[in-house]
Amino acid sequence: MVDNLYPEGGPDGSLRPDAAGQARNAPMSDREVPLGGGHPTLLVQQWLDGEVSESTARRADAHDVDLWQRINEETERRRRMTTPAPLFDRIMAAIPEAAPIEPVSWWKRPLALSAPVAMAAAAAILVLGVALGSLLR
Repeated sequence: MVDNLYPEGGPDGSLRPDAAGQARNAPMSDREVPLGGGHPTLLVQQWLDGEVSESTARRADAHDVDLWQRINEETERRRRMTTPAPLFDRIMAAIPEAAPIEPVSWWKRPLALSAPVAMAAAAAILVLGVALGSLLR
């Protein structure tokens, strides 16, 4: 069996054969392909910032201006939407059930110890008491 320790190529740059003994294909290289469009032009960005008029931006790129116009209209429509009263009442009624009214402090929580933990704690307190008693003599 041939171990392929250098899948990208050996220290000298040569490609080793794979486990079947056949020569490997050279690895494909990635290349950057520029994409056309997709970004609003400077005038459209300035129109969105309120620096130029809509007509100026439309002359530059009408497609992007139409897109942002529809986005603005949809945003304004959704801003005016309100939750129906029955749904709002159901949401508000469910909040107290989901969250406790008053958080419980750590000293008020019930303490549950298993028998081995209680015996280990008692033994540790006994050893500490013996050590302190021998130091205070």
